[in-house]
Amino acid sequence: MNNAFLEIGTEHLPSRFVKPAMEQMETLAKNILEEKRIAYESVSAFGTYRRLCLIIEGIADKSADVQKEVKGPPAKLLKDANGNFTPQSAGFAQKNGIKPEKLVIKETDKGPFIFADVKIKGEKTAKLLPEIFTHIITHIEFAKNMVWEESGLKWGRPIRSLIGLYGTKIIPFTVAGIKSNRFTYPITSFGRKPIRVEKADKDYYVELLKSQPQPILALPQDRREALIRSIMAEAKARGYHADLDPALIEETVYFTEHPVAVAGDFDLKFLTLPKELITTVFKTQLKMFPVVNGNNEIEPYFIAVRDGVSVNQNEVRDGFKKVMSARLSDAVFFYENDKKESLDYFKNKLAERTFVEGLGTLLDKSERTRELAMWLCDRLHEDSIKDSVTYAAGYVYADLASSVVYEFPELQGYMGGRYAELENHEEEGKAMAQAYWPLSASSPLPDTLTGALVSVAGKIDTLAGNFLIGQIPTGSEDPYALRRQAFGVVRILLENELNISLKEIVQKAFALYKKDSTKAEPLLKDFLFQRLALLMQQRGHEAGLLEAVNKWYEMPLANVELLLNVLKKERGSEAFLTAANSAKRVCNILKKAEPSDGRVNEQLFTTDAEKELFATVTMTENRIAALSAGCQSEQDCLWTLSAFGKFGAPLAKFFADVMVNVEDAAVRNNRLALLWRVRALLTQGLVDISKL
Repeated sequence: MNNAFLEIGTEHLPSRFVKPAMEQMETLAKNILEEKRIAYESVSAFGTYRRLCLIIEGIADKSADVQKEVKGPPAKLLKDANGNFTPQSAGFAQKNGIKPEKLVIKETDKGPFIFADVKIKGEKTAKLLPEIFTHIITHIEFAKNMVWEESGLKWGRPIRSLIGLYGTKIIPFTVAGIKSNRFTYPITSFGRKPIRVEKADKDYYVELLKSQPQPILALPQDRREALIRSIMAEAKARGYHADLDPALIEETVYFTEHPVAVAGDFDLKFLTLPKELITTVFKTQLKMFPVVNGNNEIEPYFIAVRDGVSVNQNEVRDGFKKVMSARLSDAVFFYENDKKESLDYFKNKLAERTFVEGLGTLLDKSERTRELAMWLCDRLHEDSIKDSVTYAAGYVYADLASSVVYEFPELQGYMGGRYAELENHEEEGKAMAQAYWPLSASSPLPDTLTGALVSVAGKIDTLAGNFLIGQIPTGSEDPYALRRQAFGVVRILLENELNISLKEIVQKAFALYKKDSTKAEPLLKDFLFQRLALLMQQRGHEAGLLEAVNKWYEMPLANVELLLNVLKKERGSEAFLTAANSAKRVCNILKKAEPSDGRVNEQLFTTDAEKELFATVTMTENRIAALSAGCQSEQDCLWTLSAFGKFGAPLAKFFADVMVNVEDAAVRNNRLALLWRVRALLTQGLVDISKL
């Protein structure tokens, strides 16, 4: 067995393209190798922004033989009246490479048909590899494409070289006018003298590129380790440590071939800028790593990254410093201009900006968010923070009209918080800075109740508004990040154990829009259910268990989770399983029955079984009615579920002793009404046990 190797040499691919392209190469290779019936030991992709590589190790010398049964014409067309093979059967045999005498007749569900048993011989791998390599290259998809040559291939960047090897032999093929060979090229700044690749071997290839006068680290993990080591060394030399932002590390790994840290300092005057403003300039605009002390405070140093080692690092450092100083000077200009104005000034400017077409201005959104946040305070009896919540919610979007946020949208919320602090509203400023949290499924929540309520109010307002106008995420399209915002709402409500239901909040948010939400609310309810189900699954609850909780929308989410915990414990008990089976039986009996209002006349009972079942129904209904807002304690949940278990025996007796469909219409309808009451308790209350 040999190895097969493919290298696609390209112009500079954006870093965000590289990793997805490598993942696709692996998938495409595995799929086509399976399709071609070629065995192999392993497939792996690696590379850089200028070379995407694929190694297929232990690939078989030829594809596997296969025996295939091919269906042909109906059996009546096998031979004519003279016993000769018909043109149809003879042509079918020739098409499949066998003699007509080898054709057989087999029965099918549509009658007898002619079949050919065909043996397809495997082909040599070397013959198939040109097609395989071409397929892989031409089927990689990018977020954006270019067309640069006559064949019209759409690809992330122009392809400039191709290597195709099988063992030590070149596999000849052509893509986008480029013919394959065995040559790769060094880092751009070190000329175009080709590097000869002798064989299809991953370790050999990796070491070959490392051994060049300007080493190339072909493996992403090697670049990551070299990058972190180099950055940490530069920070340590200055007595501090670097802010190793994972996202920036990942990005840097894929826009370098040999990352080398270059450190320098900057003017102390820039330290007057807010920390997040400095780090945003560094990370998003300059792709530099900030240097911080033990208290995580910014120190006046930067660590940039260049691609490749050189002897003129001082000149490189000076170049980085000039660019950095210019960007930070811009940030100072914007920040100082903003400080000349008040939050009221910025808030009033929101009247000039549309929130979403059809939903008014950003000022309208700001006012709705403030009203909803105040209502939350009242509903939760949090009078002590109402003034802070009112201020924070009222100004939370003001910074969207500021110069800094216009230049650096990533700082929305944070800059408003800083400007609030300048106006002596420190607590409110912190809440405003965290109003967009959580920024991802697992990132931190606002760490104050004020921040949590403002965050929930803003997110629910956005969700309600978008659903009112039909702006609902579909597939991968979610331009307003509604999935993330809905997930944030359920996380905040659950993890803060806020004693309020989603239904109350959603209906209040819709009411503030003063529009008919009859169609929108069910859609938003379902959308929130999907996010809540995902969150509960992440927190260790069985997938699908939430579907059995009918009142999840009307209960505080902490109570919903409490009920799920109890369900998990109790659902396996004998009494509960008996009740669940009984519930299914009741539902089956009532499938074709006319709906009933559930009014039962005890005077029409003729058996003890009816009386006992009715007593169980009445007792359970009375107890559940006494539970406000569902299950607020484990004891409440246990009682409710144990009450379901109490239905097992009386239902079993009822089914054994009572005939429901008797001739007497009054008795029959009375018994059906009793079963409708049972069904409502077992399937339409807090829990639908028939779904367990």
